[in-house]
Amino acid sequence: MRNKRYLALFAGVLLLAYSCKKSKETEPTDDGVTEELLFHVHHMVSDKPLNFSSVFKTISGQKYTVSMLRYYLSNIRLVKTDGAEVPVTGKYLLVTPGIADYSIGQVPVGDYKGIKFSVGIDSLANHSDPTAYPAGHPLAVQTPAMHWSWNAGYIFTMIEGSCDTTLNGTDTLKFGQFSHGMFFHIGMDKLYRTVELNSSFSITTTGSNTLVLQTDLNKFFVNIDLKNENGTHTMDAMPLAIKGANNTPSMFSIAQ
Repeated sequence: MRNKRYLALFAGVLLLAYSCKKSKETEPTDDGVTEELLFHVHHMVSDKPLNFSSVFKTISGQKYTVSMLRYYLSNIRLVKTDGAEVPVTGKYLLVTPGIADYSIGQVPVGDYKGIKFSVGIDSLANHSDPTAYPAGHPLAVQTPAMHWSWNAGYIFTMIEGSCDTTLNGTDTLKFGQFSHGMFFHIGMDKLYRTVELNSSFSITTTGSNTLVLQTDLNKFFVNIDLKNENGTHTMDAMPLAIKGANNTPSMFSIAQ
């Protein structure tokens, strides 16, 4: 009798385990479901939209204009709520103020607590040949050039314009520019910088999945004296290039 009760109990346990297994196997799951993620980029100078026809002032009050802004974003990773990172492999973005929307590609549906990306090109791709990429690819030959033939590497960040270098700030515009040119062409492996942005967002199967990325160009110029520090091709003024590279991550935020 006791053995029969044990056998009946054991059979019941097996039946319950089997039922649970079958139930789990038939439950719907979001595993493998992906949707397209877009970056929508706003370029600002403090609280003003960036344009190529205005005079701006750094935080320290030095006047400048901008005629060009271009930079590479790569190594994009979405940070899940548990801290795990979801990499977006092989994606390189060449960002310019003339283009607002950039496709990141298909990413898993779910909740995230932040995003990481790098400004620049990873070492392997940085030393690749731009002519090996098809036209239209961000790493292909660009006009204006974003690659140094003499240095066998990409320009990670390009900022050009003009600045007022007079002692009393009285330089006047001629053809929309101050009399002194300003240029920051920053590259090289050691100036590759990573940005970490903590802001919750979700990728869903309904509606548009767009992350609004905002940049503040004035944060690039923090602790840079434009009267004396206004030009670098990286190797010719490495300390200034390092300053710019170190300031770059602080330019980015996620607009709510």
